[in-house]
Amino acid sequence: MGIVISVGVQKGGAGKTTTTAITTYLLAEMGYNVLVIDFDAQGNTSRILSKKSLSTFTNRTVMNAIIEKDLNKFIYNLNETDNINEKFGRYDLLPADDSLASLSEEAEKRKINVAYSLKEIVTSIKSNYDFIFIDQPPHLGAHTVAALIASDYSIVMLQSEPLCYFAIPRYLELLEQIKERLNKNLKLAGILATMLDARTSIDKQIIEQTRLQYEDWVFNTVIKRKNRIKEFSLNGVQHRTKEDKEALLPYVEFVEELIQRVKQ
Repeated sequence: MGIVISVGVQKGGAGKTTTTAITTYLLAEMGYNVLVIDFDAQGNTSRILSKKSLSTFTNRTVMNAIIEKDLNKFIYNLNETDNINEKFGRYDLLPADDSLASLSEEAEKRKINVAYSLKEIVTSIKSNYDFIFIDQPPHLGAHTVAALIASDYSIVMLQSEPLCYFAIPRYLELLEQIKERLNKNLKLAGILATMLDARTSIDKQIIEQTRLQYEDWVFNTVIKRKNRIKEFSLNGVQHRTKEDKEALLPYVEFVEELIQRVKQ
């Protein structure tokens, strides 16, 4: 059965979408079969991975999959994009657009339990993949709860700045509540420090403080800011040039560490 991993924290701009896109790309490149579920109404993960306008996915999103209780009809295969070669494992996307913002209202009309709505469709296809990643929205609402109920593991994002650091205790509290009440199988994969500006002392201090407070729960890998990573948002993830490889090296190390943690 596939391992379901959510990526999130309740603060925007913490690197969750970039991390989801790059991590899943690297896993597929290693030959794993991977499904990415974009569960953020902004649809940024869908845009980065497909390199298409969100209008491409109108009425073909995770929202439709939940309403119709059929995920397979709405999966978009990424293996045919121009930056993916034949050595990749199966690489699929369940896209999102702004229609996802109305999930609670639509679910109420159709008598769908929002909290378990994602778990229901994910369970039906877990055996088709090695990894299923869920890119969560940047808040602690119903969408985040549904994503965590559907997950086996949670990656918590730490942007190396104060507001994100202060957000982590509340997010971890939510994880614990969901584990106790709604999903006893949920585990913390770890806290990933991202967007480090090595020139500033505050960034380093935040990461050091996080390691002191959460110890081994913090991944050894730290992702630094790089312009090439920003460019992936426009052109899709690339792993061809020397610049690509240098930018992706920390993510490669993170993927290796993540695999070791979830396979234990």
